[in-house]
Amino acid sequence: MRRLEIRVLGIGLITAITAALAAPPAHADDSVTYEVVSDATDVPAANVEYNERSERQAIQQVSLPWRLTVDVPDAASPTKDGAEIRADWRPYRWRYRYVTVRIYRGDQLLCESTLDVGDATCYGSTAHRNFPQTGGD
Repeated sequence: MRRLEIRVLGIGLITAITAALAAPPAHADDSVTYEVVSDATDVPAANVEYNERSERQAIQQVSLPWRLTVDVPDAASPTKDGAEIRADWRPYRWRYRYVTVRIYRGDQLLCESTLDVGDATCYGSTAHRNFPQTGGD
């Protein structure tokens, strides 16, 4: 009977070690900061959508400038786990009424988009910066 107990314990220990070695390494969530700003005083607000912990969030008519830090599973993922922001200011849209959306992971700028068409998006999976004065960078 004692040998059977030792074998069962040995098999359980081997199974636990194998499972621990086979498990993927844990990945802490990325902390990202979303930002929506405008130099145009006649764009006071925007509707904002963003990802937080794999869930789409939406806020209507936030005052600009707006900034929020949240956690996402993987900021650079192109899936719902990634960082993503969208600002819609179509009620205030007009030529030269630029709005900029940005995503930061810590101090690292992942994406920046500046437009005057009433809608702008940024994705953590796509490094992007554009400047209306230069046509891009």
